[in-house]
Amino acid sequence: MRILLSLLSLFVILPSATQTVFSAEWTPPESLESLPVAEQLPDLFTFADGSPVKSTEDWLRRRKEISAILQYYQYGHLPPRPDRVTVENLTTRQVLDGQATEQTMTLVLGSQKNLRLRIALYKPPRPGLLPVIIREEAALGHIEEVPLLMKRGYMLVEYARTDLDPDEPDVAGPAQKAYPNHDWATLAVWAWGGMRVVDYLESRDDVDLTRIGILGHSRGGKTALLAGALDQRFALVAANGSGCGGAACYRIQNKKCETLEKITKPERFAHWFHPRLRWFADQENRLPFDQHFLKALVAPRALICTEAKQDLWANPLGTQATTLAAQPAFEFHIAKHKNALHFRAGQHDLTPTDWQAILDFADWHFYDKKPENPERFWQTDVFR
Repeated sequence: MRILLSLLSLFVILPSATQTVFSAEWTPPESLESLPVAEQLPDLFTFADGSPVKSTEDWLRRRKEISAILQYYQYGHLPPRPDRVTVENLTTRQVLDGQATEQTMTLVLGSQKNLRLRIALYKPPRPGLLPVIIREEAALGHIEEVPLLMKRGYMLVEYARTDLDPDEPDVAGPAQKAYPNHDWATLAVWAWGGMRVVDYLESRDDVDLTRIGILGHSRGGKTALLAGALDQRFALVAANGSGCGGAACYRIQNKKCETLEKITKPERFAHWFHPRLRWFADQENRLPFDQHFLKALVAPRALICTEAKQDLWANPLGTQATTLAAQPAFEFHIAKHKNALHFRAGQHDLTPTDWQAILDFADWHFYDKKPENPERFWQTDVFR
């Protein structure tokens, strides 16, 4: 096991308020060798030019810089919001003995691109504006969780990620063909799809637009975390077992975990990421970021990472490390309780225990329903 950085080295001193604004202009370095070696996690509150973040205005500029760095090196650049989202092939029926109304439809993304994204929406029989959890899947129809969400009063929306990109190496999916001038990789395509679901939800009169969450497991957790980092319309982001390229740390790893070198092999999942990420295989200490950067972009909105202790492939030790390292961003926004880490026993799966924890956390931050044991959402001492 790589040596876990000390707790103090993961935290930074919170900046004090000041009106000083430093330059946040960022241009990529000329070469990998020109990047400094950083054994510890890069500081959230230091601009790439070395100047410190000291104010809210500084942080807004630093936030843009962090987003630019992540898209340049790891995910590629996403296209803008399409000019419109319309609906075709709408069907409605009652399911689960009346516990839910199911609507299936195809979203037509934009007036010129001819992109289509299938979704399934499940609505409980409740009046008024409803909170929503969005989940991406390879295919629709995963309704085993629907009764739980209907009972809790949440609308659930699934979207078929492979409609936009088929999750195959060396294949340009429909979304990448529609936007050939953007260098986005598969995870970015899928995250962009989740944003387009929110575009559609904005057209409905039964959705609480201030209470929209996005959730994913494994590669879906990577997708949810990226979507939530880049689109502030998501009030809740939930990443379950998201591992390498998701919530886990590149520099801090437990034994038997998936590494940057392994995940970016062409025969594995290189297509999920921009080719530049492969530059850092076995050279993680030259990364000008780590995944606490991605988490910090969610602040001050609610973020929960759910992990299984025995899911070593997903690097739960590394997720613990990035949760700690992202905490200063949440504290800077006076939102320290909105950065959560929840562990359970078991392996790589999205279980009812995970769902219960995520929904309890959502109730806490959507409706101020503080749980009896809020400390279970800050399990940052599981791995020492």
